[in-house]
This record gives sequence, structure tokens and C-alpha cells, in this order.
Amino acid sequence: MDNVLITRTDRLGDVILSLPVAAAIKTANPGTKITFLVAEPVAPIVTLCPWVDDCLTISNTVNPSSVVATLRERAFDAAICLYPRPRVASWLKQARIPLCVGTARRWYSYRFNRRVNISRARSNRHERDLNLELLRGLGWNQWTTVDPVCVPSQDSQRAARIILEKAGIDAQRKPIAVVHPGCGGSARNWKPERYRQLCQALKESGMVVLVTGTDSERPLAADVVGELRDSIVSVAGATNLHSLAALLQQASVVVGPSTGPIHLAAAVGTPVVALFGPVRTTGPNRWGPLGKGHQVFVPPVDLCDCRIDHCRVGDCMDMIPADAVAGAVIRAVRANTPAHASDQNARKAPNRPI
Repeated sequence: MDNVLITRTDRLGDVILSLPVAAAIKTANPGTKITFLVAEPVAPIVTLCPWVDDCLTISNTVNPSSVVATLRERAFDAAICLYPRPRVASWLKQARIPLCVGTARRWYSYRFNRRVNISRARSNRHERDLNLELLRGLGWNQWTTVDPVCVPSQDSQRAARIILEKAGIDAQRKPIAVVHPGCGGSARNWKPERYRQLCQALKESGMVVLVTGTDSERPLAADVVGELRDSIVSVAGATNLHSLAALLQQASVVVGPSTGPIHLAAAVGTPVVALFGPVRTTGPNRWGPLGKGHQVFVPPVDLCDCRIDHCRVGDCMDMIPADAVAGAVIRAVRANTPAHASDQNARKAPNRPI
């Protein structure tokens, strides 16, 4: 195979957890050209992955005939549909791609000529590994498994430094803790006041605390900052995906719920402290950050099948105390800060055992 298309047309975190499929193909066949087909808003992140050569995008208003024509023109040898959707399956079939891999459990799976029988919802396996299972459709029985990697460009790094400067933050002076409180409703989450308590504790420990978010999450970020606005900085809406990746790379630690930015932080090499609910399909076994040095908090309740917007015990996320999360953040910073630069801040950090 010299020319392979990988399709993943959902959200940021899903796409990041799909990048190891490109790595596996590149490791086995370094000369293979890898193209990703993704939703337009996510495309900037794909361009930061060293295993991806090209990127095609779609939007909600895309012309199907145009997509099919582009796919035919590219003359792909194989396509792997990691996020099965009827219209994507239809496009791949109409494009007459010789090998077209997808899952076997959908009503439209007949549109794939190579089908892999996997069930994601109840597998208790990580999303990355479920994505890699689709390689069986190419006749593979083994592959190299790696964590996602994104490499911010120099332009992105400059943009991140400008954002920090405008916020009055000296990235070299203190450890920076990024708190990303939004998740777009994709998982259970803390209330804003819990994030505010966390920000206060981190500020008291001597850290610079930066709250991030999308433009639509500005009100949430403002709610989190609240009366702490003189000491906690919000840059919600000030970043695009490239500058966010660089900003997360410059942070000492990133805190957030089950959402794309925690996977982006992990992919650029920054330790993550993540908050997950107990809902079976959104838990850390499937969606946790990949790599070393990350810590995950889950409420002390049994796994459940609750809806994201309804908890059987009221709000189980309240069972994750802010001081425990603060303690984990402080330890993560200490573990990743050279001793000569962290002694002063370490002496300021309060003892917050978990």
C-alpha cells in the first residue's frame, strides 16, 4: 500500500486517539502516504502529527459529489473508516477504493469490502486500541502501538508566547497550571465552583493558573474565574487549535474533564490530571489520557449506564474533592520541574494529601 486514507470525522479527542493508526502504518511501511479525512474544525491538529502527510476536510454543508470526485482523484489504495457513518461509507464505496475497511455491526457495513467485527461500547478497551483493531481489515495480525504525538510549529509557539505576554504571564518565572473546565457536554463534569476552588488552591501554592476554553466557553471560564479575576487569568476564546497546542506544551500541567484538550496536552508531552465520570461508555478505560505521568480521578461509585445529563445519586462528580485534585497537580508539577527551579515553589505548596 502506497496511498492510504484514514477517516475520522467526529471531535478533537477522537481524532487525536486515531493518530496511532497512522503511526502503525508508517512503522510497517515508511513510504506510505497517509491522508486523514476529518471535520473541518479539527483539521489544524492533524497537520501537527508527524505521521500524517495530508489532510482532507468536510463540513455539514459539503457537496457529496465533490467529496467522491476528490477521493477518486487521489487514487487511494485503501481506506480505513474509524468512525463509521452512513454518508462516509457511501462516499468510500462510490470512490471505488480497492480496500475499504470498516466495522461489521452497522446496517450500512455492506458498503465496506473489508469488515472487522468489533463492539466499542462494551469492550472495556481504550479507543486507541479499538481504532488499531481496524488494521485487521488490511490482513494484519500485529502492529506497533504508540501514544498520539503532536508537534506544535514554531509559529504556533510564538503565538502561544504572545497570548501569555498579553495575559501578563512570564512563562519562565513560575509553573503554569492550565485548567480547561469545558467538555462540550460529552461527559460528566465538575461544577464551575469546584474548578474555582481548584484554581484558588493552585494559586495559593505559587502557580500561575490559566483558564482555557473555546469562544463559546467564555461564560463558563468567566464563571470559573469569578472573584479570582485579579489573580487567575482566562484566555478562553483567545486560542485556535495550533496556539492551544503550543500553550498546553508550555504548561507544567493541564487539568480538565474528559475532553479533547486533555488528549492534546498528552500528545504534546504535558502531564494531565483528568476528571472522569463513572458512565461506562465515557470512562477512563476507554477515553483516558495516554502516556506517562498522567493522573485520573473518578468518583468512588460503581460503573453505571446513567445518561451524561442525569446522575442516579444526584451528582457523583461532587465526590471528587478539589483539594485532592490540587494535591495531584502540585505533585505532577514537582515531578516535572528541575529541582533548582522548583525548590522555592515547593516550599510554598500546601500539604494536600489524597
